[in-house]
Amino acid sequence: MTTTHLNGHHRTTLASIFRHPVARNVEWHDVLSLLDNVGSTSKRHNGGYDVTIGSQHYALSAPHGKDAEGDDLRDLMAFLTRAGVSPDTGSTGTTQQVEPAPQPCIVLVDHHQARLFGLGGVDANPTTPIVLVPEDVDGSRRRIEHRQGNDDHDGGHSGEEDAYYERIATHLADAPRIVLLSDGKGRSSAGEYLVDYLKRRHPAVVGHIVAVHRVAISHLTDSEIVAAGLALIEAG
Repeated sequence: MTTTHLNGHHRTTLASIFRHPVARNVEWHDVLSLLDNVGSTSKRHNGGYDVTIGSQHYALSAPHGKDAEGDDLRDLMAFLTRAGVSPDTGSTGTTQQVEPAPQPCIVLVDHHQARLFGLGGVDANPTTPIVLVPEDVDGSRRRIEHRQGNDDHDGGHSGEEDAYYERIATHLADAPRIVLLSDGKGRSSAGEYLVDYLKRRHPAVVGHIVAVHRVAISHLTDSEIVAAGLALIEAG
């Protein structure tokens, strides 16, 4: 358990780190002041800092100018969330106890793979996903079964593909909060099919989904996926 006391300036910096789209003009010395307040920092020989909050550790790179940069802010937001520090846990002038927040699971899914972030435990890198792929990764079995008129599953999905969604559901069984990101609409959306599958087979898991959002999957890095998912949680 971590005891924090955030003044108004710290709360403003914390809110800027969690802003979506990524905030500009977040000054480096303000970030360090916040991190020293909620945890501890030690300077490394390359100018960066090792940051510790409770049992969580993070290597923070120094920016080229006076402001923290976009990618660093996204990674820092993921680290702070993992450590249980967010705008919702900020103090209003009195000391309070901050419990580590439940680790959210951010799922990026299409018909070729699912990337599940946040399931590696509290000490895992939040931007390193568990990757699941269907056995029928090229979709050939689905195309064959569709031509044969096999509509035993909603949307004409084959049994093999349902096995793919079942594996995703198994990994999500204990996730307290889930953000689902996918592209496409209707039958072309693996995200929409996953939600429908969970409603039919795992209704308890559906209750843990806090946001479903369409994204351009091919244009997102792992860090951007995590940042987008955490922003949806904060907005919700």
